[in-house]
Amino acid sequence: METTYLHEYVCVARLGSFTAAAGELHLTQSTLSKHIAVLEREYGVDLFVRERSGVRLTEAGRVLYAQAVKLERVLAQTRALLQAVPSGVVSDMGVAWDVRRNTELRCKCRRAAEKFGLTDREAGALVLYLEERGFDGIQEELGVGRDDVAEVLGGAYRKLGAEGKQDALDLIHSISE
Repeated sequence: METTYLHEYVCVARLGSFTAAAGELHLTQSTLSKHIAVLEREYGVDLFVRERSGVRLTEAGRVLYAQAVKLERVLAQTRALLQAVPSGVVSDMGVAWDVRRNTELRCKCRRAAEKFGLTDREAGALVLYLEERGFDGIQEELGVGRDDVAEVLGGAYRKLGAEGKQDALDLIHSISE
């Protein structure tokens, strides 16, 4: 399996268009179509329904999209971990924590997650939301639907006792080391 092809697949799925994805990826539409065809042959399923207005995912395509987004995240985390090895800096953050951005806010969120019993997914969604990544960014990062994002963030807010974003920020910034 070629992980580059999966990245290209995610781009087509996200944009809903081979033409737009080819432009973003700096490939010809023909090359991109061939790469997607390789994935469809490899998995033995159609990934897209091709329509005049663009493409939409088949059920198998939705499954692969969710898995491919997770795989891209794992590959990015692995790259960051491997780059950190020579410097002696290694993070033990769990799922939904991007090891490349271990900012003060993320450290405070991690302490809040431990103190209030947030799951990795809740903590990750909270960090992304507080970093102004928006629902779309959280969806892509966690590989979940919009309703799932609301449910995960709601769970985090309930555990924190926060009524909104500012309450959550105030609480997180009040937690001392």
